[in-house]
Amino acid sequence: MAIALAAGLLLSSGFLWEDIATQKALICERDTLATCLEVLPESARVQLPNSQLLQLSMGARAAMVLPLLHREIAGVLVTDFDKLPHKRSVNWGAGHYSLALNRQDELTYWHELGHLEAIAAMQSLNLEINSTYQHEWLSDLYLVWRVANETNSVNLAWQQYHRRNIDVIANTEFMSHWSVPILAQALQRYSVKQLQSFDSFNAFLTDFWPLLTVPNDDSIAEFSSLIQRTFGAGTVQPLPGYMYWRKPDLGRYLEPTLIKIMGQSSAKRWLAEQSMQPETPSIAPRL
Repeated sequence: MAIALAAGLLLSSGFLWEDIATQKALICERDTLATCLEVLPESARVQLPNSQLLQLSMGARAAMVLPLLHREIAGVLVTDFDKLPHKRSVNWGAGHYSLALNRQDELTYWHELGHLEAIAAMQSLNLEINSTYQHEWLSDLYLVWRVANETNSVNLAWQQYHRRNIDVIANTEFMSHWSVPILAQALQRYSVKQLQSFDSFNAFLTDFWPLLTVPNDDSIAEFSSLIQRTFGAGTVQPLPGYMYWRKPDLGRYLEPTLIKIMGQSSAKRWLAEQSMQPETPSIAPRL
């Protein structure tokens, strides 16, 4: 597993562990899953299906996280990084565009660990995770904090931002993972050095939580409808009046990604044609 050295994992009986707050997570590669799970104490192992069912549940995914209710073991992360894509592509009326995806094994690994870190951090705040969507954006917030600390940059966090946008442009089924409204706030508010000043994700989330604005279910549904009507198959004409009240915010969220894949002049022209010019300054990283 190439990720092991970069992640600073601990070896135990030939398998890998990662610290999650005061607990540990077991990291298993898919092709040695059955043997890896035997490392778990019985009190944790009985909470999981057998390895054959876990293989079926994983399907074509590159990673899967399994939280546990256990005093010492936060969960299990199963990896199959050979299935990771190296680019994301999208095609709509404006043309065909692609985004190269770098260091996907690490980003996928950190995002999946983020699910376990999110559970621990929210418990420390005496809060509960109440939706799949919240789980996903919390995991991507962990990724932002981890990227800053591991790479001394937020470039890979921006790559995750762009990927989330491209995924929903291509298919609104990915709205459950559209962490962009949250990532935009984190990337605009915190510099790399500020992110590095937090010695744990728990400390970062504790600082960010009172400042955070989370879109409600109705807002997400409206964004989803607007994205579908704008980028969906067969859409060729601008719809200036459709959900006009959401267009400036959607334009603001999409603008950095469109500039990345289309170039600045083409992106700004397209946003103007769609009546999506942001009403507030563009989202930009803190240095």
